[in-house]
Amino acid sequence: MPKAIRLFKTVVVFLLSTTLYANSDISTKTQIKLIVPSGVTSDLSRLYLDIIKNFEKKHPNINVEFHPQNSYEDAQDTVLHFTNQHKSAGVSIVELSQLPTLIKSNSIIAFDKFLKSDKSFINRFIPKFLSNSYGNDKKVYGLPIFRSTPIIYYNMDRLHKIGISKANLPQTWQALKSMLHKIKNMTGKAPLLLASEWYDWLFESFVVQSQGSLNGLDYGNVDFNSSAAIEALSFWKELKDEGLMVRRKGSWKSAINLIAHGKYPVTYYSTAGMGKLLEENKIDWTTDIMPKNRVYAASVGAASIFLSNYMSPDEEIASWKLVKFLLSQSQQVKISLASGYFPVIKSAFEHEKVKKRYSLPPFKKAKEQLAFTHPKIMVPHYSKVRVILKKAIDRSLDEAMDPQKSLTIAQQEVQKWLE
Repeated sequence: MPKAIRLFKTVVVFLLSTTLYANSDISTKTQIKLIVPSGVTSDLSRLYLDIIKNFEKKHPNINVEFHPQNSYEDAQDTVLHFTNQHKSAGVSIVELSQLPTLIKSNSIIAFDKFLKSDKSFINRFIPKFLSNSYGNDKKVYGLPIFRSTPIIYYNMDRLHKIGISKANLPQTWQALKSMLHKIKNMTGKAPLLLASEWYDWLFESFVVQSQGSLNGLDYGNVDFNSSAAIEALSFWKELKDEGLMVRRKGSWKSAINLIAHGKYPVTYYSTAGMGKLLEENKIDWTTDIMPKNRVYAASVGAASIFLSNYMSPDEEIASWKLVKFLLSQSQQVKISLASGYFPVIKSAFEHEKVKKRYSLPPFKKAKEQLAFTHPKIMVPHYSKVRVILKKAIDRSLDEAMDPQKSLTIAQQEVQKWLE
């Protein structure tokens, strides 16, 4: 076939496809799945069922089959289950760092053909929240659905007793350490709680605060034993060895309950926990931008929304409509207020209810910290890589292993998953 004819056909197909996704509707009944990590709380499952109900009213030819999951891991496993059967998983909400794993497993398709037909759509997002949306080929594979960052929580009822007010909270690691010593001297107990389960995510922010990164030069590598990572883990080990930081078993969510009941003066946790403290209203609490080492920094977290492979053209159109609905101002406001996560689009922050919430001092600080956010680590086999990093942290904090040695072991162990 002559080159000119091939080029002409390519252009025609592109124009038809962009017109299709921009203007088409569905004439026949189409069913799609929505996989969401909401099953852990009945309130969130009810929220998504309500969203689905409203979406189906607007699009009577689309039926959404709801698949609530108990965790991010369960959501990803469900997507991979359908992929392994060469079946569509529809629209899924999965932890954002799993993007390379989902690409490698051929589970998802890029959004680019949809975005080309709706060129202004990408501009609605908070730019910092798009940092974990791209594959190494620069295509958009995951769009933000909700976001969070680590942040530091303070129990002001405890801090007032040592002369600390909201106006003079620590701004550096060393100032934080000094304050923790004062609290310990008064109470005899370790004042800082390191939340369980997602402490590797918390650790990543400390690495970036030392001007490092857990990711290598691309999303296929990691840099666990960099000088910045060693410095961060050494600081954590100092806090633990000096009796300033305590680790407690239990779920990730149990930590926010301990904060709410005033059990610890200081805790690192997700910004998504602020809603619960607001509801509980049992202590005088606040948040602040996390103390820096060399720079202020926080790693973006939470979930992205993905489109499954193995969809028919009608399913793709229906799924894109659902994605746009979930990312509309009204639905982003609902999700944010119910879950505690940041909304991901600019207009949601202009909504009266969201604006009111983020005018409160703890929420205002959390929003200010967004200026210092960085992409979260993303690599294939992220779940396996996470376990290796957590074990390295555990060896130093619980078994007194030298941080450099422990992180070097982790760097060696992780290579088999990245080759």
